[in-house]
Amino acid sequence: MSEPSPNPSPAGESGDSDTPKSAPPATERRGIVLPAVLTAAALIVGGFVFWLQAGLVNSFTLLGTGGLGLQDHLSKAADGLTAGDYAAGESEYRLALESTETLDRSLDTPQVDFIARFQGGITAVANWQRVVSAADEITAATGELLSLYGDLSGKDGAQKIFSDGAIDLDRLEQVAPRVDTVLDDLAQAEANLEAVQAGGRFTGPLDDVRNQALAEMAPVQTAVEVLVDIAPVLPQALGADGPRRYLIAIGNQAEMRASFGAPLTLLMVEFDDGRISIPIKGQTSTELFPPLNARVNWFGPAYNPFFLGNQRNRPFVVTNTHPNMLFSAQEMAGAWTGGNYPEVDGIMALDLTAIAAVLEATGPIESPVYGTVTAEDIGRLLLIDAYEEFGQDDAIARQQANQQLLDELLSRVLSGNDLVNSAQAIASTAPGRHFQVWMKDRSLQQLALSAGAAGVVEAPETGDWTAMYTQNGNQSKVDVFQQRNQLVVVNLREDGSARVRQTLTLTNATPPDRPEGPPERIGYETSWLKNAYILYVPRAARNYRVDYPQDFNVRPFAGHNRRQLGGGWIDDGLGNTMIRVVGWTPPGGQSLVSVSYDLPPGTFASTLPETPDDPAGTEQQTVLTYRVTAEPQALFIDPTLTVQVTPPPGWAPVVEPGMQVVEGTATVSAVLDQTREIGIRFEKRS
Repeated sequence: MSEPSPNPSPAGESGDSDTPKSAPPATERRGIVLPAVLTAAALIVGGFVFWLQAGLVNSFTLLGTGGLGLQDHLSKAADGLTAGDYAAGESEYRLALESTETLDRSLDTPQVDFIARFQGGITAVANWQRVVSAADEITAATGELLSLYGDLSGKDGAQKIFSDGAIDLDRLEQVAPRVDTVLDDLAQAEANLEAVQAGGRFTGPLDDVRNQALAEMAPVQTAVEVLVDIAPVLPQALGADGPRRYLIAIGNQAEMRASFGAPLTLLMVEFDDGRISIPIKGQTSTELFPPLNARVNWFGPAYNPFFLGNQRNRPFVVTNTHPNMLFSAQEMAGAWTGGNYPEVDGIMALDLTAIAAVLEATGPIESPVYGTVTAEDIGRLLLIDAYEEFGQDDAIARQQANQQLLDELLSRVLSGNDLVNSAQAIASTAPGRHFQVWMKDRSLQQLALSAGAAGVVEAPETGDWTAMYTQNGNQSKVDVFQQRNQLVVVNLREDGSARVRQTLTLTNATPPDRPEGPPERIGYETSWLKNAYILYVPRAARNYRVDYPQDFNVRPFAGHNRRQLGGGWIDDGLGNTMIRVVGWTPPGGQSLVSVSYDLPPGTFASTLPETPDDPAGTEQQTVLTYRVTAEPQALFIDPTLTVQVTPPPGWAPVVEPGMQVVEGTATVSAVLDQTREIGIRFEKRS
C-alpha cells in the first residue's frame, strides 16, 4: 500500500486535474473583500461630502454675492428716485432684479433641500428662506415705487398723471393704493427679517444678509414716506371734489419782509375736475392792486401786533410782515379776497432760491431779454442786474421780462415732464423758509407742519432761542446784498442759569460803484437801507433789554395796549416776546442791534443717571448743557450763527468736532440756512 503524498500539488501544477479542490478559508475571503467595500464606501461618502460641501459653498457664495449686490443696487435705485434721476433708478432696479435671482438660486439646490430634512438644518434653511423672501419683497416694493414715480413724472414712457395742464384723476386716485402696496411689501419684508432666528448653523452668512436687507429697506422707506401722507389727500386737494384755488406768492429777496421776501408777483392756480389753469396772475403793485399798491379791507385771523384793529386796511404787499407764516399767510389770503379776487384754499410762498433749485434740477430757461438763465445767475439777473438795467421809468418793461421767465417756468412744471424733479427741488429749500405753505384744510396744513414747511416761529419749551428778522422799510432793493452775523454770547452759572446777549450785525454790502441814489433814500434806486429789526427773546427770559445805535429807535406797536409788556416789548400773538427797532444803514455801512436777558436757575443743569456702582445716586454728577434753537430768515445770502459759551469757574467744555475752546470758552459756528439746534456740554473739573 502506497503512502499519501505529504505535499499535494497546488492547482495549476502537475497532478490530477479532476481532483476536487478545497475553498479558501473564510478569514482569507474577508481579508480580500473588506478593503474593497471600505474603499467603495469611502469613495461614496467622500463623494457625497464633496457634493454637499461644494453645493453649500456655491449656495453661500450666491447668498453673499446676491445680498451684497442687492444692497448696492437697491440703495442706488432709491437714491435715484429721491434725487429725481428716474433713468438711474430704473437701471439700478434692473440690476437689483438680477441680484434677487441670484439669491433665489442660492436656495434652489438639492444640497439645501437635503440639509432641510434634518433637525439641525430645518431652522437654518427656514431662516435662509425668510431672508431671501424679504429681499424679494424689498425689491418688489422698489419696483412699484419706481413705477409710481415714473407715472407721476412720465419718465417711464406711459401716459403721465400730470400732463400739459391736465390731471388724470382716475390714475391719481390709484396713487394711495399703490403706496399701500409698497408699504405692505416693506412690512412683510420686515416681518420675515424679524422672524430670522439668530442661533444655529449658518448663522454668520444669514446674519450678514439679514443686516444688509434691513439696510436696504431704509432708502426705500425714505422714498415712499414722501407719498404716504400726501397720496390719500391729493385727489381732493387737486380738484377731484370741486374747484381748489391756491395763491402762489413770489417773494422778492431784494426787499425783505420778516416771513419771506416782499410778495411782488402773484398768481392763482386753479384745479377743477382734472384741469389746471392760471386765471389770475401779475405784478402785485401795478396790475393786481392798481394804481399803485391800493389799500384793501379784510378781516385778519386774530390779534396781530403788525395791524391795528380788525378789520385791516393796508396794501397787500405788507400782509406778510409777521415772522410766523401761520399769521402772514392768513393775512395774505384775507387781503386777496379783500381785493375782490376769489377765495383761495391755501398760500404757497417761494422765492428765487427755490426757483434756482428748480432750474438746477431741470435745466436753464431761455429769455428774450436776459438770454440763457441758469440756476447760478437767476438771482443776480432778477435781483441785481434787472434793477440796474431798467430804471424807475422802465419798471413795466422789467416786470414783463420777469413775468415771461415765470410763465416759462410754470409751463415747464405743469407739463408734467419735470414734475417730480421740480417738486423735490422746491421742497429741498423749505428748511431755509424759501418755500412755505399754509392750507385752509387741516389735514393738508398738518402735512406742511410735519414737513417743516409751514414757516412756524415759536419759542421752544426749554433752552435758549435766537430768532432775529429784518423788514425793509424804504422800498429799496438792497436786501439782496445784506450780510448778517448773529452772535450769541452766554455766561453760564453753576445753578444752570445764564446771562445771554444776542447781537445781530448787519452789513449793507452794496457794491461801491453803485450810485447812492436819490436824496430821499426811498425806492429801488437808492443804496440806503432802512430796516425794522424784529428781535425775540425766550419765554423764560427775565430782565430783558435791547441795545441799538444812537440814531436808531424803538418803534412800538401802537394801539395794542393789552398786549404791551413795557419798553416797546409786546406779545406777538402766540405768547412769544418781541420788540421792533428801526434804523438806517448807509451803503457799505454796518449796524449792530442786540438783546440781553437772564434765564432762570435749572435751565441748563441736569444730573447724570445713576450707575450700577452707585444705585442710590449718592454720587450723581451735575452737568451743564447749554442748548439753543436758532431760526432762519429767507435771505438771499444765508446768515452766519456763532455761539460762545463761558462756563462758571471750575467747569470745562466737552470738546466736540468743529468746536473751538479758548481759555475755557467754547465757540461753535454754523450757516443759518435752516433751523439749527446747538448743544454745548460742560463738566466740572475733578
